[in-house]
Amino acid sequence: MTAAAPYLPSVGELRPGAVTAALLAPCAVSACAYLAGLRLADARLRRALSREVQRSGDVHADRARLEAAAPEARVRGMVDAEERRSVALPLAGFVVLAPLLLHLGVYRLLGWFVMLNELSGGFDWWIRISVAIVGHVHAVAVYLAFRYARTLHQTSTRDLADDPPPGALRAFGYAVFASVIPGVALWLLPTLVVALTGAFVMPAFAFARDRLLEERRQLGA
Repeated sequence: MTAAAPYLPSVGELRPGAVTAALLAPCAVSACAYLAGLRLADARLRRALSREVQRSGDVHADRARLEAAAPEARVRGMVDAEERRSVALPLAGFVVLAPLLLHLGVYRLLGWFVMLNELSGGFDWWIRISVAIVGHVHAVAVYLAFRYARTLHQTSTRDLADDPPPGALRAFGYAVFASVIPGVALWLLPTLVVALTGAFVMPAFAFARDRLLEERRQLGA
């Protein structure tokens, strides 16, 4: 939305570098959210488990509740409820931000002699062009991220290890195919850029699968 804002008459002209700053800001927010999530998740788990051992004043009721308590099942239920979102949201955010962040890194290396503020302002135009020409490719990648997360969630741990569902290659193929639509009119240059970028970005699908498999194994142990 920030990248598209300069094209809206009611918004006006943004300051140079504002679009690039909007690209970098989610990275800092994601890091803070991750650190905060670790503490909040631990507190949430403690609260859920502590309910089984809270005294009510009725000894017999407390004893019956403790005997019926199943902390392992409660933990598994909480993990299962969050598993799909824990894969879909980070993966979708990564496939949206990573391509432009990668381009920014290359742009920074190529223009190492330019001042950072000038470089950031100059990179705004690339973000705008990317949104205008291949913005739909990002939308396709986000859809595939959510779809892949659903597939992983519905796949058993054994199947994930022995016969994992296709992820990275499928996402790469769909992204490149989607870029052909404007690519034909621009001598396939957008398609080439998408293909080169996707080669570095789409392996995140395989990483998400491996990370999920490792977490399931740790929970099982």
